[in-house]
Amino acid sequence: MSDALFDRFCTVMDGLSLRPGQQIIIALGGGADSQTVLDCAMRYHQQHDQYRYLAVHLDHSFHPNSAAWSETIQKAAKAYGVTTHFEPLTVPIESRQSKEAAGRERRYQRLRELSDNDAIILLGQHRNDQIETFLLQLNRGSGPKGLASMAEVHCWYDQRRLVRPILAVSKQDIYDYANARQLTWIEDDTNYDTRIERNFLRHDVIPLLEQRWPTFGDSVLRSARLCAEQQQVLDDLLSEKLSQQWIEHPLLGKGLPVDTLRRQSAAMQRAILRRWLEIAAGEAASLPSFQQLEQIRQQASDARADTRMCVSCADYEVRFYQVALWCVEEQNQQTPSHVKLTEAGTYSLASPWGQLIITEALVNEADLTLGYGLLPGKWQHPQRKGRKTMADWLKQAQVPAWLRQCAPCLQKRSAWAWLPGVGWLHQDATAGSAMTPPPQPQWLSATD
Repeated sequence: MSDALFDRFCTVMDGLSLRPGQQIIIALGGGADSQTVLDCAMRYHQQHDQYRYLAVHLDHSFHPNSAAWSETIQKAAKAYGVTTHFEPLTVPIESRQSKEAAGRERRYQRLRELSDNDAIILLGQHRNDQIETFLLQLNRGSGPKGLASMAEVHCWYDQRRLVRPILAVSKQDIYDYANARQLTWIEDDTNYDTRIERNFLRHDVIPLLEQRWPTFGDSVLRSARLCAEQQQVLDDLLSEKLSQQWIEHPLLGKGLPVDTLRRQSAAMQRAILRRWLEIAAGEAASLPSFQQLEQIRQQASDARADTRMCVSCADYEVRFYQVALWCVEEQNQQTPSHVKLTEAGTYSLASPWGQLIITEALVNEADLTLGYGLLPGKWQHPQRKGRKTMADWLKQAQVPAWLRQCAPCLQKRSAWAWLPGVGWLHQDATAGSAMTPPPQPQWLSATD
């Protein structure tokens, strides 16, 4: 089995079309599965040394022996001569969130921080994990996407990919490989605590089902593959449909016109919304619950030009603006502090405002301060008639209402102020068009 498992590993890796120098991260939990992935990766490294390999172990200290385990895992990893990164991890646990879910979320967050934006991250999930995941999703009432369970190769943040090279391999075959290769691994006693749902399935439910139906596991895996195939076909069709409907906004990204939904059945509306959110929020973002999706769908159906709609999901908000739905980051209530700009260069603005390029001519002309929030009073644009508040100038520039109060504002002493999409404004009512504004900074929106 040792050669067959490694051959399977190589087949998955060879199918990734990696570039020289690309980062391969081996995520180590310490069990036989991740140690097997590490061993296979190091054997693969002997044949493919053009890639950069990094073994990572993140210890969230849920077990009293975790520090000792970490030392054992690190010693085993260093024996291969691979670069390692081991660190303790603080895991905040929110209300109504399990310890296991919080730990998993924090580990993935840290892996993202440690990895290049096109890194390959190798995970140790296997055939038995896939069967358990399918049953957990079934218990939650999931549709085809959830029942597809885990993908062997999953597109993650940016161009990162989560790769499960032994997903088709059984736990017993992994043990056989680990023993044949004389690997060192940790047996976590909490894996036998059947109060945890996955452990309950692993030890009490699945053995009983496979005793009654010996091919039960194979049937589950086939159903997961069929669900994944069906979901892929639906995603492809919906992506093509959506690509013809997008509305682009420099601050908001890709918007979904509500008329696109109104012409469809309720089932198609839900499917369109799910696919749009996957694209707009990113494949790694959490999809809304069925109740949240229905709230979005029903409010979108009733939306009119002046509708103020905001549905909060896990890590983003769905809002209505003008004629479309927009998926935006949750609004940060903290306003960044004011910064004096003394050098020319490119400055990153708070999300979603993009970047600001300041020229030497502008820096040399006067003191510049970059802040966030609107200044009081009415302001004159040197090339337009009328005096307006900053909020009204931003409204005219098609900036949504919920973003106006936190807009970046560049001040030149007290005379001039610059707003994105608007330009320089002057508060002197008598100056009119006779005033010569300072050199314009270059604004690059987040979607540029």
